[in-house]
Amino acid sequence: MEFIYFLGRFHVLVLHIPIGIIIAIFALEWLARKEKYRHLESASAFLWIAAAVSAIVTVILGYMHFAEGAFVGPSAAQHRTFGTALGIIITVVAVLRASRFASSYKPVFFPAAILMVLLASITGHYGGNLTHGSTYLVEYAPQPIRALAGLQPRRTVESYVSADPYLDLVGPILDLRCESCHNEDKRESDLILTSYEGLMRGGETGTVIVAGRPEFSELLNRVTLPSDDESFMPAEGNTPLTEAQIAILEWWIDAGVPAETTMDQVELQPGAELESLIRRELGLSPGE
Repeated sequence: MEFIYFLGRFHVLVLHIPIGIIIAIFALEWLARKEKYRHLESASAFLWIAAAVSAIVTVILGYMHFAEGAFVGPSAAQHRTFGTALGIIITVVAVLRASRFASSYKPVFFPAAILMVLLASITGHYGGNLTHGSTYLVEYAPQPIRALAGLQPRRTVESYVSADPYLDLVGPILDLRCESCHNEDKRESDLILTSYEGLMRGGETGTVIVAGRPEFSELLNRVTLPSDDESFMPAEGNTPLTEAQIAILEWWIDAGVPAETTMDQVELQPGAELESLIRRELGLSPGE
């Protein structure tokens, strides 16, 4: 199976090939409708066949990549469904375009090109959800757009004492550094770090946070390993936590992983130096 996983990882590379060809097909089919560019039709069949072949390879590699088992949730299912549909439809159109009956189906090819662009966009959107999280596109959108996406208003921190240790501090740090691999749709090691519940549940190897015991918390251990260690997190070249963020995470665990409270209610208060780092992470000035 490891060889299957190895091949599957190439899905994220080759998927750009059919997308590029589909865009070229759309442009060609649109231009070829005009008498001036009618000669471009001669390249149409070749492009459709190239798109079909590359789409089939991409879909096969995608299923190999899915076999790893880390991709779950609605975005994963939708990405696979729309990607498979794209591969099938583009292959059918390519066969028609290259057949001797192509002239009979000529009115179909431009609408089909539009459909391919639409399907590729939808497939890419759900693929993006897997790599960046389902809220990536609308994270900084105006609230009306966020509401349409089912998101609550963005939290605003008015002061240091009123900040929630998890929602305003630790949660955003983990979202920024860990969400791409540990979200509801892409659960590497069956670990979700986009919610307090998921963080405390842990992953396939057990708990990753032990309240009050930073030294026994696997998550803290992973982010403090040497960057060249194969167990170092975040993996795959993603931006690591800063020293300040690690210090904040360690304090939060040591303080008993407080949530649904405020900084002034936390029993273990940070020292002056750490408080300064926390204020900076919250975007607050020293007097706020």
